[in-house]
Amino acid sequence: MRRPTVTAIDAYRDERLSVAPTCPPAASPPAGFHHTRATRPIGTTRADFERARLALQRWQAHRRSGIEVAPRDAAVAEGETVAIVTRQIGLWVVAACRVTSVIDEPATFGFTYATLPDHPADGYESFVVRIDGDSVVFDIEAVSRPGTLLVRLATPVTRRIQKRATDAYLAALTEPADPAT
Repeated sequence: MRRPTVTAIDAYRDERLSVAPTCPPAASPPAGFHHTRATRPIGTTRADFERARLALQRWQAHRRSGIEVAPRDAAVAEGETVAIVTRQIGLWVVAACRVTSVIDEPATFGFTYATLPDHPADGYESFVVRIDGDSVVFDIEAVSRPGTLLVRLATPVTRRIQKRATDAYLAALTEPADPAT
């Protein structure tokens, strides 16, 4: 019920530094996993793309949507393990994810992370900004299934929570604020 302390969050993350993801990313979703994809235009210029790239590199899609990412200075780099902290339906949730890949090309930037044990969901999620013709778009793709019995029992609610999170991520980069924030 109480917000976890920084010490507790750091300890939680540290305990998961060497554990394997619950579901490594694959070319197609494994049987029994739910697949969603959402795309939103976020600009039209190279400057819009660069602002969105920098925002993703600084975890701003998460932070601007109310999710804390720890450590604060976590890099978007393959192998980086982060703890995410959020409040859902009145409860504090601490979960861990590992960045499994990063794409950094002139017209595309993004990353995929996979959930680690004790995350409410098993799976992975990708966050990609790209130039598509005259538009800059933000794509989010998620592959998941409930990671615990409680989440499985509450699947209709947890799917709504996941959709709300995806919408918040998309909105966070629709009009990128100063990425230094």
